[in-house]
Amino acid sequence: MKRKRDIQGKFTLKNQDYRQVRSLRLTDSTWQELGIVSECLGITRADLLENLVQHKKSIFSDSEEIEQLNPEKSGSKAKKFLNKDELNSLAEKVLKELRLGKQASSYKLVQKSLKRLIELILFSSK
Repeated sequence: MKRKRDIQGKFTLKNQDYRQVRSLRLTDSTWQELGIVSECLGITRADLLENLVQHKKSIFSDSEEIEQLNPEKSGSKAKKFLNKDELNSLAEKVLKELRLGKQASSYKLVQKSLKRLIELILFSSK
């Protein structure tokens, strides 16, 4: 994804907040998943992570939800897993929200990514 540059050749700011360069240690699979989702949305991985934090601030303020996100510390708390039909219906809902034709390449890319995500979810829950 190409970002616009200013006259000096530096990337333009998206808003008035200055952003420093950071680094993260991620697995290859996590990096790929972030890449797929960000490509489907037409944004960078960094923007995807920033949007996630900005729009889901309640998750980060609720310690009970944080414990649920960390399986190593959650102990015996029960997790709710969706079955394959529920996951497929949610995927279809997401695809309808895209408002793209079923023959569009971006529609097919998102469809393929969602199917792979469902496979990974079902595989990890076994």
